[in-house]
Amino acid sequence: MLLEPIMKIPFNILMARSVIIGHSDGRIFVDSCEYPQSYYIVHSYGMTYLCGYSGNEEFNAGLFGYFKGKAYTRNKDEWLQAFPRDWDFVMNSLVDEGVAAPYSRLNFKFDKDKFYEKYNQADKFQYDVISTPTDMLFDISGSVVPKDYWKTAEQFTNLAKAFTVMVDGKPVSTAFTSARHDDKLEIGIETLPSYQGKGLAYLACAKLIEYCMDRTLEPVWSCRLENFGSVNLAKKLGFIETLRMPYYHIPK
Repeated sequence: MLLEPIMKIPFNILMARSVIIGHSDGRIFVDSCEYPQSYYIVHSYGMTYLCGYSGNEEFNAGLFGYFKGKAYTRNKDEWLQAFPRDWDFVMNSLVDEGVAAPYSRLNFKFDKDKFYEKYNQADKFQYDVISTPTDMLFDISGSVVPKDYWKTAEQFTNLAKAFTVMVDGKPVSTAFTSARHDDKLEIGIETLPSYQGKGLAYLACAKLIEYCMDRTLEPVWSCRLENFGSVNLAKKLGFIETLRMPYYHIPK
């Protein structure tokens, strides 16, 4: 029932769709099970979506209680995107109370020509890039890892793809499908801290993008404005910023 209104939201909502259709674990809060007008979708990674009618005081009071830990135990930080923009007036009161902190989130559009302008440079890297074995994939640790985006390895195998840069036989950087719907594939990337800044994330992501190009899939990239590494990597990979909007951090 929520899928239809979600599809009308003018920013990246692929992870919200993953929760709705069961690709990912999560929670969905609504003002009415039969005819939801206000709803809050929580992805297991911590990405959340506050949407619909912003003037339901009962729903908003319950939501505030949730954010303040009065009704549910939240074991992760949450990063909230809202639509329509009326919700920003609601969220401002939480910012004033210190419950939420304001940031900005960027959406990008992939430009194939810009990608291939730089992709030939990847040949200069002297590392192996492998199609990530499923058993390796779900053992990856870090802040952005496949097990936070997919319920099972079988699900990932059927719908997604990942590539890993190997150094001395060790997996050090993995680019993976964090969500896939229709012809869109969202990219997640995790690199071991000691190997960051060496161009390995670029190489892993470029392989995944090439996989998308071979299958007529559109690579999708979104990130926080303040995540300078992700913003710079997106631009190197041929992504162009298309949207900048309010983004709210709610600590656990």
